[in-house]
Amino acid sequence: MKRLLLMDKRDYSDTVSVIERVAVRGIIFREGKLLMIESEAGELKLPGGGQEEGEDDITTLIREVREETGYEVLPDTVTGFGYIEEKRRAYDEPAIWHQFSHLYFCEVSDTCGECDYSERERKAGFSKVWYTPDEAAGLMFSRKNGKAWNSREYNTINLIKEYQDRGD
Repeated sequence: MKRLLLMDKRDYSDTVSVIERVAVRGIIFREGKLLMIESEAGELKLPGGGQEEGEDDITTLIREVREETGYEVLPDTVTGFGYIEEKRRAYDEPAIWHQFSHLYFCEVSDTCGECDYSERERKAGFSKVWYTPDEAAGLMFSRKNGKAWNSREYNTINLIKEYQDRGD
């Protein structure tokens, strides 16, 4: 899988420990709209999350999409898009946060079950939503006074838009 983007804030000291994390996120379109999850405060994210020990990317993708949207990924439709590498100072401890977000296009079942959000996601009031990439990018940017709420997600949406515009 190829790296699509390196986001390195260089706001950390090389003398602290490194927290490495792999996350897997789904890019799911239906009728031109992208499936996302949105908090009550307006944060938008692609469905996905951290890989658990012993999981491969596809297992993580299927689990995370089901938990966050209630939809079942159709495994035969999964296609790799690439990954985004993030490196920055960790928020809660003196460490470097080094995350690889693996991105996959996929389709989901027509039926939708119950979501199984994490405690943090429940507290934030997340729910599934459908937006066009332009709508999502606009909302992400405007809700934080001209700054993207989550720069990784904002950049990911723009990479998806560029990919669609190229017709790859």
